[in-house]
Amino acid sequence: MNTRTLSRKEIVSRISAGGGGPIPSKWRSHECRVVTLLLCTFTAEFFVGCGGGASTPIQNPPIQNPSPTIASVSPSSAFAGDAAFSLTVTGANFVTSSTVQWNGSARTTTFVSSTTLQSAINAADIATASTATVTVSTAPPGGGTSGGVSFTIAAVPVVTISPSSAIVAAGGQQQFQASVTETQNTAVTWQVNNITGGSPMVGMISSSGLYTAPSAAANVTVSAVSQADSNQSASANLAVRAPHPIGVRPTATVAEFFDKTTGNVFVPRGNQYVRLASLTQPDGSLLLAHSTFSVGLYDSGHAESALSTMATGGYNIVTVTLQGCCQNTIGDPAGGLSSAFIANVVDFLQRAKSHSLAVIFASSWLPAYGGFSEMLGPCYPTFSDINLSILSSCGSKAASAFFQDFVQALVNAGAPMDAIFAYEIWDELYFNNTQPPLNTTSGMITAANGQTYDMSSPTSQQQMMDDGLVYFADQVRAAILALDPTALVTISFFQPQAPNPTRPLDPRIINHVYPPIANSTLDYVDLHLYPVVAGLTMDQYVQNFGFVGFQQQKPILLGEFGAFQSAYPAVADAAAGLRDWQIQSCAYNFKGWELWTWDTDEQPELWNAMSQGGVINQALSPATRANPCAP
Repeated sequence: MNTRTLSRKEIVSRISAGGGGPIPSKWRSHECRVVTLLLCTFTAEFFVGCGGGASTPIQNPPIQNPSPTIASVSPSSAFAGDAAFSLTVTGANFVTSSTVQWNGSARTTTFVSSTTLQSAINAADIATASTATVTVSTAPPGGGTSGGVSFTIAAVPVVTISPSSAIVAAGGQQQFQASVTETQNTAVTWQVNNITGGSPMVGMISSSGLYTAPSAAANVTVSAVSQADSNQSASANLAVRAPHPIGVRPTATVAEFFDKTTGNVFVPRGNQYVRLASLTQPDGSLLLAHSTFSVGLYDSGHAESALSTMATGGYNIVTVTLQGCCQNTIGDPAGGLSSAFIANVVDFLQRAKSHSLAVIFASSWLPAYGGFSEMLGPCYPTFSDINLSILSSCGSKAASAFFQDFVQALVNAGAPMDAIFAYEIWDELYFNNTQPPLNTTSGMITAANGQTYDMSSPTSQQQMMDDGLVYFADQVRAAILALDPTALVTISFFQPQAPNPTRPLDPRIINHVYPPIANSTLDYVDLHLYPVVAGLTMDQYVQNFGFVGFQQQKPILLGEFGAFQSAYPAVADAAAGLRDWQIQSCAYNFKGWELWTWDTDEQPELWNAMSQGGVINQALSPATRANPCAP
């Protein structure tokens, strides 16, 4: 029979189709080897071998994990030393096997979704300032690692505050400064008792750190909080002293003193507490002068006994004098005020407060030591003597500096500011017509207020004195209230020389006290009137002071009246005369009284309250005469 050899292609085709008849036996052995080779070469994916071997199921190719990407991390920065936190990574192509890498090391990761991962960052990871790289890696097959995202670990801001502690008077101010290092953002947020900006109850603080105290006693914490890291801050403790309890107010007829807590009328009744001694002046000469608080001479025991007895008599105010003339007084040769002198003043204040007595601090000439008198130099000799102190620009600046130092010293020393009744910024102010520029009769003079006056005109000279008095009072009062806003401030005067003649040939001149003072910011007027010795009646005194018609604007205190032994040889007569003098003053609306003096035996020419067993005290004390205007 006819036969032909099948081609390799036909053999494969028949096998693949499952038909075509039997393969001749003579090909079987040889062709099987050919087929096997072909199948292994061309159809390996369908068969595993020849000779009747079984077929296997078809498998899908493995799924490739796409490479992850990072869009952002939150937070994007931290401060060195922060506690552990959770890092949230947002992006795309995240799978359950994704791991957050921190500087190439895997951290515990939670798969939230294909766009969100969360990872735990340990405190050790942010122990020091640096930059970390955050990446995301996915496991094979495929996959990969995202591009790194920078995570900033900044240094911890260091905040400091200055001063670290402070004391202010009620309503006073304190400037704080904050310093922030280890960060480019040096801004801070100011807080008082954790209240941003403070509040009226605890005090307010500005964005620049200026603290304004409330009008009541308080202890608060002032904080500067870093705006770069609100966990970093610095704090200062601040004490607010109690306010002065006595104020002044107008009424339908006259002005009066009142208790700001109760609203009741307050009637000042008291004494001048004076100690005198020979003090050494800068030139070595001796001067009999006020030594009440002189270093080495202050007698706290005597002060305690006197204040206690005053309180028993019902008195409520006492005046003391700040002396600066000499060695061991208020001025410190090294500059500023004597801390030992201030300590004596504070001791007296504390004792006065314990006996419910309010203190008036009287002053006049600038201290010889401390640098205050030197401030007058640029205005000399155009102005001289007391005219230099009151009328020149140097005088008002120097007096303002002195009183600011005094008030600040009291505050810093923790003095009970509520035991202060008032600051008397000049005791018995006057002008000297024998000293420049009042002794000249020509030329133009520019005074402290910037106004120019014609010295050839008596009217212009008087206007300079009136204006100068008001300017001096207003400038020094403002300086005091900048530190002690609830304080009362006054000036005292002895009697003017006209229209009723008195003090003949005395170069110390002061005219029409009350009209210019009524136009000043002073809180009240302190007038000194002595019976008999000045040769004036009460009515004549009032005419010379010129305050009739002005009493409704400012209260009047009879801040000094006393009895000279030359006028009253017997203490009983002195007591009766002083009582009658006080009663007469009531007709002119005096609203308070102080006797010169309580027990100054160092001044024998005057009777004092305690002379001969306290006869005058018995006549004047509120415990004996509750109504000062009645016998």
